[in-house]
Amino acid sequence: MLPDRRHVRHRDFERVVSEAQRDIGIPPCPTTGVPPFGHSTQLRVFVDPDLLQYDEVWAAAGTWNDVFGIEPHKLVEASRGEVTDLKRT
Repeated sequence: MLPDRRHVRHRDFERVVSEAQRDIGIPPCPTTGVPPFGHSTQLRVFVDPDLLQYDEVWAAAGTWNDVFGIEPHKLVEASRGEVTDLKRT
């Protein structure tokens, strides 16, 4: 999860997410709508440390229109996310 998706090449992002959805059997949903947890298989979730500066972040909930608000540290805990720098240099 990134605070701003413009830092990642869009075609790489789309390809990786689509392959992951297919490989682990996640039902099709918009690439930007894949929730970080709630799947039959544990997803490997990466969280950019820049998100931790906010009191609340919004995460995808499975559709183009559904999101949920959560404190960043709770998101990391609930998703078993790995905090790592995801921005291109």
